Amino acid sequence: MIALCLTALVVAQDASEQAEREARFEEMMSGAKLVGSFTVEGTSGMDLGEGPLHEETYWIHDVTKTGDGDEWVFTAGMEFGGESFEIELALDVKWAGDTPVITLTDKEVAMVGTYSARVLFHDGRYAGTWSGKGYGGVMFGKLVREGEEEEHGCDDEGMGVNWPSFRGPQASGVAEGFATVAEWNVEEGKNVLWRTPIPGLAHSSPAIWGDRIYLTTAVKEGDPAELKVGLYGSVTPVDDDTPRKFQVLCVDKKTGGILWTKTAFEGVPACKRHPKGSHAASSPATDGERVLAFFGAEGLHCYDKDGELLWSKDFGKLISAFYMMPGAEWGFSSSPVIHGDRVVVQCDVMKDSFVAVLNLADGEEIWRMPRKDLPTWSTPTVDVREGRSQILVNGFRHMGGYDLATGKELWKLSGAGDIPVPTPVVAHDMVYLMSAHGPSAPIYAVHLDAEGELSKEFDEEEQIAWGKKRRGNYMQTPLVYGDYLYCCSDAGVLRCYDARTGEEKYSERLGGGRSGFTSSGVAADGKLYFTSEEGEVHVLKAGPECEVLAVNDLTETHMASPAISEGVLYFRTRSHLVAIGTK
Repeated sequence: MIALCLTALVVAQDASEQAEREARFEEMMSGAKLVGSFTVEGTSGMDLGEGPLHEETYWIHDVTKTGDGDEWVFTAGMEFGGESFEIELALDVKWAGDTPVITLTDKEVAMVGTYSARVLFHDGRYAGTWSGKGYGGVMFGKLVREGEEEEHGCDDEGMGVNWPSFRGPQASGVAEGFATVAEWNVEEGKNVLWRTPIPGLAHSSPAIWGDRIYLTTAVKEGDPAELKVGLYGSVTPVDDDTPRKFQVLCVDKKTGGILWTKTAFEGVPACKRHPKGSHAASSPATDGERVLAFFGAEGLHCYDKDGELLWSKDFGKLISAFYMMPGAEWGFSSSPVIHGDRVVVQCDVMKDSFVAVLNLADGEEIWRMPRKDLPTWSTPTVDVREGRSQILVNGFRHMGGYDLATGKELWKLSGAGDIPVPTPVVAHDMVYLMSAHGPSAPIYAVHLDAEGELSKEFDEEEQIAWGKKRRGNYMQTPLVYGDYLYCCSDAGVLRCYDARTGEEKYSERLGGGRSGFTSSGVAADGKLYFTSEEGEVHVLKAGPECEVLAVNDLTETHMASPAISEGVLYFRTRSHLVAIGTK
């Protein structure tokens, strides 16, 4: 009797859990737009993985389960053969644990043909296989809610092809849709597609659009610029008034050939840099047609994709220094962000800090909001969702959100580490903010609908989902990949948290404590990539357990955060740009 009762209890619990899964699936799919790509194999000269990607778009108007079985009815719109039309399909939805998989087996689709497919959905993305008419391939993409497609750039940026600014789309550090390698050998050429010499010293990351990569650099006349890496403390800037050429470069993504080089400014830098820093620390930004290069006191410069200068803007002497020692100038590093026809810049410096939005066409200011904050080396993040469009910023006295259209302050949080560097990262309807140095090194997971002035005592603050008082990164921007938040310290201590709750999953040291870590981690294809200053790339399997897949040597120091495009990793080392992918 007890066994029967227990069995009935388990069955009821399983049924309840399945009902919850189905309700979430219905909510996720109804009103969604599937924006993605597919490959084709079976035609002459076009095998799987070769040839062009083909774009696809589906509008899912309504999803309803028909009964107790696996059948669901999908009412959808689709584009095929240049035509748009509405269809209603009865499809089976199977479950791999908590993951839904739409299945078609020789299913006749009106006006299209007979097809088979298996498509799974997880964390706002889909991927699967298809076949029909003697052809087949893979398909992948992203679920976009109404109004989000243009704002977030999901048509291009979300597909793992374009990496438009620092840390890619919305500073996420994530590029999906393509396989990436875990192992390579630079000296032997294993999985090294090309390796191009790049002049000067720069810690800026590559920006990528289509088949072009954009870089910035500062080229010193005479001997190479000094760079001191490693785990050490120093506030004294480099005493070097040698003239530099502040340059923008365009590189062919497929071959590594330099297509053009433009000098935005030539002369003695207006401000000094840290021994571990560079005069070209701000990453460029691009929308495919225009390229922005920000050199701090040496100006913000806008070029077209072929290198023609469109406009330049001078913000004056932007001094980024340790606020307690004004002579400790460390160099400007906040990067510009392009959003539609707007440019967002954050200039937290020793005097007259501000955040501003400019017109991308001509550089004219649309609005500027003064900030009562100290120097910040962080890049702003733009988040647009139903009912709110905001610019998210890090800071010491002022972390928070500003209305994208007007600059109105939406919410504010103060009292973080006094040298803020990590960029805000958005995931799971929250923004993750952190910093370090001084008496505080917090992590804050703030709800994106926050309002007003928030209390830093996150245990008592409903608008802050969770937080940690002494776990924030100093230099690296954190990485949210799937359900987990990854934070790597300067000393290589990698901590993994449940991104929604803050529960710590593991804390492990990379590199044995011998190396410093400055560049921010990135993720793709179920893998995490964290690079030490000495150029060792630690590749880990994503998830709640620390599993190192490989450690690869780039053979040079490495300070810039890497970029990813179409399954290829691009590392900006001390003297080269290196493309790592399947060879």
